[in-house]
Amino acid sequence: FGSRVAPQVVALASSVARWSQGAAFAACGEPMAEVRVEGDITSGSVNPTTHGQGAELKDSAITTELDLEKLDNQKQDAEPSANGCRSFLLCVAHHKEAIILTLSGILLAFFLSVDLDPARPAASKGAAVLLITALWWFTEIVPLMITSLLPMVLYPLLGIEKAGVLASKFFKGTSFLFVAGFFIGLAVERWGLHSRIVCSVVNHMGHRIELLIAGFMVSVWLLSMWISNTATILCMIPMAQAFLDSLPAGHERFQSCFLLAIGYSATIGGIATPVGTPTNGIFMEAFASFWPTEGEFSFAKFFLCAMPLSAILLVLVWAGFCLVFVWRSKATIPVNREIFRSLQQEMGKISYEEMVVAANLSILIVLWFTSSPIDSFDGWKKYVALELDSGSIGLAMTLPLFFLPCGARLPPAVKSLIGQDRCRTKTPGGQEPQRILDWNQVKHKFQWEILFVFGGGAMIAHGTVTSGLAAWVAENLSTMATGEFGFILLVAFVICFVTEVVSNMATLSIFGSIIAATAQMKGYDPVQLLLVVCFAASFAFMLPMAGGPNMVVYSTGKIPVNVMATRGFVLNIAAIIVGSLYMAFLMPAFLGSYTHLPAPMAQTPQL
Repeated sequence: FGSRVAPQVVALASSVARWSQGAAFAACGEPMAEVRVEGDITSGSVNPTTHGQGAELKDSAITTELDLEKLDNQKQDAEPSANGCRSFLLCVAHHKEAIILTLSGILLAFFLSVDLDPARPAASKGAAVLLITALWWFTEIVPLMITSLLPMVLYPLLGIEKAGVLASKFFKGTSFLFVAGFFIGLAVERWGLHSRIVCSVVNHMGHRIELLIAGFMVSVWLLSMWISNTATILCMIPMAQAFLDSLPAGHERFQSCFLLAIGYSATIGGIATPVGTPTNGIFMEAFASFWPTEGEFSFAKFFLCAMPLSAILLVLVWAGFCLVFVWRSKATIPVNREIFRSLQQEMGKISYEEMVVAANLSILIVLWFTSSPIDSFDGWKKYVALELDSGSIGLAMTLPLFFLPCGARLPPAVKSLIGQDRCRTKTPGGQEPQRILDWNQVKHKFQWEILFVFGGGAMIAHGTVTSGLAAWVAENLSTMATGEFGFILLVAFVICFVTEVVSNMATLSIFGSIIAATAQMKGYDPVQLLLVVCFAASFAFMLPMAGGPNMVVYSTGKIPVNVMATRGFVLNIAAIIVGSLYMAFLMPAFLGSYTHLPAPMAQTPQL
């Protein structure tokens, strides 16, 4: 069953290439490359192989038709303006590095020659570093993880902060929360526990199409709280495709929007927990850095603040989909439950490895939620070690996975107790596994780049506060004549549409400290506004490049860009309005009041 996921990886890579080639031409009226998915997307006949640092995709099922020379010949006379625009864009793309480096030099020279605030002489230098880093992040002149190292050079070079202090910001406690989340997510993926959960939920939803849709969406939503959103949607696609292939002709609009609903569910589910998406972890680290005397923002409190919003958005997507394609539609969508029964039978009994991972994840979730005080409950850390945090708790539960043997390597007596048929270790990827997690398997799938972007964002946030830039921008923004709800709505709107084209981690890193400082200066709750930036950075539903789930469902070839853009735009606006109402009026009941906090401060360790 796991081999059925492989074509999705191929399609994802192909779609990234297709989008980058076609987007510029679409802007000038040129048609984008036509992409077709040939054959059965669940056949598993396409396999990616890795060589060095790149990936060579063999036997691709994607056919891309893009003949620029032919377009030049056909449209040279009919559309000279479009050809000129396209030639200009090609020239810009060809000289992209030189253009961005020149702009970076101009920005640096300009801000070194002006004084934004005489009371804060380093603010101008901080603005130069922030804008240059943002420019490199936006244009991806180099990979995001390389740009994340830029503040480590510029801040000391301009005399804003010491390199040793920046290094202490690059990898902090919350980084280990990411590491633990990656470990448990890789264990779930390796042994197919997520596929079993999804198939089991969907198989018990009955014959009504709206319940089947709810089963798909809820299972994806729940899994994406704990493991990678992209991995979650990849495991779902084969089952979704099998169901869609069983439908008679004439349901193309239903098929495309059904896949979109599943992709949106993965994005929405990631909002709910600190390990669901990297931006949530960035918020946790920003809170600890800006207000060090407040202690850790607990796992349970974050969940209480984020879970209702995530659930509201999920119900909104499900109800909107059912309203258009089920309740108001004259066409009946048949449900063939035999498809899901056969998939579940293919998986067989739950294996020993799946049981170990499920037990480990369940215990870890309970420990995360109960570690800190909840009302009259003091939290178990008080009786064990107050110095523990969510990251160290996660590592305490995930590191043993590197010691526990696979079922095939258990002693015969233990195999008999568990069941011989549950201990027949399936060799994923043709390898011979030794443990529940093996380092050779983990190191190739571990998302190292997220840790780099996370560290770079922490340095940017620290430098923006240290230089005085955050305070200067906050003073200017505080004069805006908007009420608290209006300010929250404005922030959510800006962040939502910026994150459509910019990494959500980069967006939060750039805007987080500035918005928190502005909120404090206007007399609003700075933590509440920092959460607004955090949550709105996940409201990315319009474009394929906005997030992994969007690109995966787009790669199926069933969703045209205009369909994703129009449906996503509507959901963006709905998420902004509903999210702003929730964050302004309901979330404070779960969050509590932090209006007493000072402006974000730069915590400098003693070196």
